[in-house]
Amino acid sequence: MCRKLIVTNKLSLGNRELGWEAYSLPKGELVEFTSKQLKDIIKNGGSDEVYGLKISEETGELVFDSTFYVTNMMNKLHINTLVPMVEDDCLANLFYIVIGTHKVKQEIMYDVISSRYERAVFNAEKVKMLLDMKIISAGAKLENGEIVVAPLEKPKAPEPTIRLNGEEV
Repeated sequence: MCRKLIVTNKLSLGNRELGWEAYSLPKGELVEFTSKQLKDIIKNGGSDEVYGLKISEETGELVFDSTFYVTNMMNKLHINTLVPMVEDDCLANLFYIVIGTHKVKQEIMYDVISSRYERAVFNAEKVKMLLDMKIISAGAKLENGEIVVAPLEKPKAPEPTIRLNGEEV
């Protein structure tokens, strides 16, 4: 079964990195990984897909994945203590990640999870407000005043063409 792992929080003890927390779809369970485990999942592909982090080509380290529109992430420093990894202009102690959409009476609703693993549904107006406030840290962005949601599908590699005696099979 293919799991979609949405990385939500970094786990640290002071300045020492311990690992990462991820929300697993479709079951909705919390799973924890070391950096090495996440790198192996990203490199090897397999049945699990990681959203939120990617491996930097320059350094080989885990960095925010811009294709999933990640702008920030929470760092869990101690029990019940979440602080933004990028503290420049954000005072939030909770982030939301957009993980999908659905329609209710012709209105698009946005499925979100929080850095504290609350599942919620927001309307477009609330999503735009939270994006402006930088409280939605991944999964969506504003582009020309419209909400763009990151797809939860990794691009598939093209299947190889098989030829037999110069004929495509």
